[in-house]
Parts: sequence; C-alpha cells; structure tokens
Amino acid sequence: MAHGRRPLQGYKALRLVELRGGRVLGQPRRQGGARYLVQVSDPAGNRLGIAVPVGPPRPQPLVVARDVEESSRWYQELLGLRSDHGGKDYERLVTADGTLVLQLHRRDVEHGHGQLADPDQPVGNGAVLWFGDVADFEGAVERAARLGATVVHPPMRNPPSGEGNGPAHREIWLKDPDGYTVVIASPDGEDHEPG
Repeated sequence: MAHGRRPLQGYKALRLVELRGGRVLGQPRRQGGARYLVQVSDPAGNRLGIAVPVGPPRPQPLVVARDVEESSRWYQELLGLRSDHGGKDYERLVTADGTLVLQLHRRDVEHGHGQLADPDQPVGNGAVLWFGDVADFEGAVERAARLGATVVHPPMRNPPSGEGNGPAHREIWLKDPDGYTVVIASPDGEDHEPG
C-alpha cells in the first residue's frame, strides 16, 4: 500500500483503516524478513491484506528534555516538524509525510523503562543532533534567529571555501533549550565549488 510515492508506514496504515471505519484483524506478522502482513476489513466487512515493506534500520533519536512541550515547539519552529504524540512527558516529531525525525522524553519520568538520564548530570554533553539535507537552509537560519537560539558556529561552508568539495554543504551549529548541540546542514553538494 503506498501513499504518494513512498510506502505507507505500518502504524499509519492501521490508524487510517480504523479512522475510516475498518477493523484491524490481528497483529501484523513478519514474513520472510522482507515485509509485515496484516489482515484488515473495510467498513462493509470485506477482508483485505496490507503488506508493509521492511526497510533498513534508520536512526530515531530520543533525547531527554527538561520541558518536552517547550522543546517540541522549538524543534517544530526550527525544522518545520509537527507533533505526532504531544504531552508533557513524551513527544514524537515527524515530517509532513509522517516520517519520525526526533523523540523527546521528559528527563525525570521513567515511562516504565527506567530513567533515561542521571538527574545530577547536565544533558547535552557530548551529544550532537545533526539534521542534514535541509533544503531551506536560509529559512532555518532565520528561524533560529527568531527563536533566539544560541549560535555555536555561524553559517559556514564544510569544508571551508578553497579546500575542496567534501560534502560541499553549509552548516549552522546551535544549542537547543536543553543545551544539546544542534547542527542544521544543507544538502550535500549544495555549495559545490567548480574545479
């Protein structure tokens, strides 16, 4: 099942079935390591199968925050993401098509899996949240200024001009409300220098 040109994510497909009056008939099961299958019924009771391809592992960073709702608003504004969960203890931030980009978890809440951070230690030390392939790089820089984000490194080319093309993109390094270092990078090759 596809949504536009991208595969419809499994959880999203099942939510849509139920929202449109259908029923999910059991748990999705993995078939041969290549896909998940699940039976559903439409509002008229017709049985259908949904197959969701299994992709390679992809990063789904989860960071602790003092104030999940504040951090959620900050990242939504900076990166144009939207809330997919909401709440004071946990948040999922996704793109317009539902792709998970970042999870936020309140620092002092266990959520049934134990505390994620030592409350006596500062957060953000040694962690860098890198958001690459940001097509609207200039817009992200403007939004960071509107947010009053602390700038660690102003917009710069990587590598510096005249030192080859490497990734040949632009970056800005910021601090988020919890002190995490956040890097916004334009798409690789976007600042290519002719040889």
